[in-house]
Amino acid sequence: MYKSPDETIERLIQQNKLFQQRYKNEAAHHVKGQSPKIAILTCADSRVVPEFIFNVSIGELFVVRLAGNIAVDETVIASLEYAVEHLKVSHLIVLGHSYCGAVKATEQSPDSESLLLREIKESFGLDESNHMQANLNRQLQMLPKRSTTIQKALSDGSLHLVGAIYYVEDGHVEFIS
Repeated sequence: MYKSPDETIERLIQQNKLFQQRYKNEAAHHVKGQSPKIAILTCADSRVVPEFIFNVSIGELFVVRLAGNIAVDETVIASLEYAVEHLKVSHLIVLGHSYCGAVKATEQSPDSESLLLREIKESFGLDESNHMQANLNRQLQMLPKRSTTIQKALSDGSLHLVGAIYYVEDGHVEFIS
């Protein structure tokens, strides 16, 4: 058990106490369950926080984060399927971003055996001029192929698959599909 917090953990504890004060009036509502209308697959990059980017409250988005916003791992896909099948989200957004470290790492280590980097590298042939955009397009293309749940929801019109790019340099989001 963790007994003596360092300064970093102590700061988190204090920040959580502030959050608890603001949250106490909402807690009862959130205990009842969640009903987001939007699922977002985005990067684990600490600068990419969909709730802040879209200025929404707790419970409005179902967010799955993985470096490079890739949908290759079965647990990532299963999380998105849960959002589609059980939460009945109407939109699934794949949100890429400028200055993506995972894309940069792939460019710098093209022979890596990492599953993450191999998946991103697969997209490079799609667009040699913009690897971030190419990776985003590949994920949009592959998601329905990797998930019959997502494919079915797209086919019956209950789900919209959308791509978007968050620009770290100025905060705007461009929807591309």
